[in-house]
Amino acid sequence: MAAATYRGFTLKTAGNSTDVWQVQIKNHTLSGSMPAVKKSIDWFCDTANIIDPKEFGSLGNKKEAEGGPVQEDFHGYTLKNDNGNPNEWYCFFNGKLIKGGKVAMQKHIEAYLIAKQKAEQQQKK
Repeated sequence: MAAATYRGFTLKTAGNSTDVWQVQIKNHTLSGSMPAVKKSIDWFCDTANIIDPKEFGSLGNKKEAEGGPVQEDFHGYTLKNDNGNPNEWYCFFNGKLIKGGKVAMQKHIEAYLIAKQKAEQQQKK
């Protein structure tokens, strides 16, 4: 079993395969390809949200849209993808550039909006 460390987390291979890696974040065991597991760790370190490596797909092995740029509005935030690769979406979110898979970004934005709504409700009390 091979092991590696990334951003303070220990990554281990699952079984005899060197293609599937696992990491323990809080009480969740996440597994997937090394780049996808690292992306999950990055998201957790940057946002405190746990996103399964499967959400990041094959990290560039498939095309989501053939060719040109794609743009989508999501709760007032513009998600953009200039080249059609599935994990090369980006968005300016609260003054910062965030990048990654579209589904992961949507989950992050939704989590932020829910937290913001709860904070506003607390202030009203």
